[in-house]
Amino acid sequence: MSWNLPGAPWLIAHKSMLSVNKPKLFTICGEDYVLWKNEKGEISALENICPHLGAKLSNGWICPNSNTIACPYHALEFDSQGRTIVANEKISKPLAKPLELFLQGDFIWTYANKEAKIPIPTILEEVLNQYRFVGVAGDISIKAPFLYALEINHDYNHAKATHRDLFKFKDIKIDKFRDDGYSSVVDLSQIREDNTLAEYIKNPLLLTYPKRVKAMSKNYFPSLVAFYSESPLGTVCDVFVIYPETETTTRTFMLVFAERSLGVLNWIINPLLLSAANEIIKQDAAVVENLYPRFQPKIRLENEEPWNWVRELYLNWSFE
Repeated sequence: MSWNLPGAPWLIAHKSMLSVNKPKLFTICGEDYVLWKNEKGEISALENICPHLGAKLSNGWICPNSNTIACPYHALEFDSQGRTIVANEKISKPLAKPLELFLQGDFIWTYANKEAKIPIPTILEEVLNQYRFVGVAGDISIKAPFLYALEINHDYNHAKATHRDLFKFKDIKIDKFRDDGYSSVVDLSQIREDNTLAEYIKNPLLLTYPKRVKAMSKNYFPSLVAFYSESPLGTVCDVFVIYPETETTTRTFMLVFAERSLGVLNWIINPLLLSAANEIIKQDAAVVENLYPRFQPKIRLENEEPWNWVRELYLNWSFE
């Protein structure tokens, strides 16, 4: 078992998270890379260190005509393969190591330059066939090991406490759990308490949540959880995304989708959905960042089948 799970597929970004011709620094599995998007929507990624004297390429700039990234130290330009020109001669051998990317529509995946062990899931393509894309929430680093973020995404009991102020869940029941190897499905019911008028005014999105919420979660080890919840506005699908940055930090963001388009009301509903998603991520991060180091649990709770499933996959990961 390795903390960064070599051979696992990682969703690192949606194209909307990248500004055109603007370098973006990101870290995955202990390595720094620079990611950029050109006017055509083409995506490139290189290791972030200039092979000349070690400057950070993410502090440089993109040259639109050549789709190269310029080093901020000596203006050396590198193409998407990591090749450059020295003394007017193009060096064919990559000097800056590229990061191999796998594009799935607007979704950017990578195996962090490791041999693939399990396939990239197709769930996001399925979601786009039925739902409209609302936007991205979060995109923050959590100061906690990857396992902690992995666990909370599969811990259905935590919503009663961690998200109590947001949704006032008083009971959560798993109706059915299905283990499909590296994926699983959870059907659950969430029972909410009554909200006050002040709470509705503070969070109008609560008006769209019934007292008993029927939900389903489709889980794809190790990086994705697609959470579907029913509401009078139609089903909302929140896709929780995580990937390991370093041994002690984890990156997370959420992709938000909605079943129905409400026309001009989307201008009101979309920000509310993204605001709620941002708050969920902030609350999850606050919990996992303040845990004591992991130890063997001394108490067992109901609804822990998904939590046990994901822990077993993580702890039994190997290089085979």
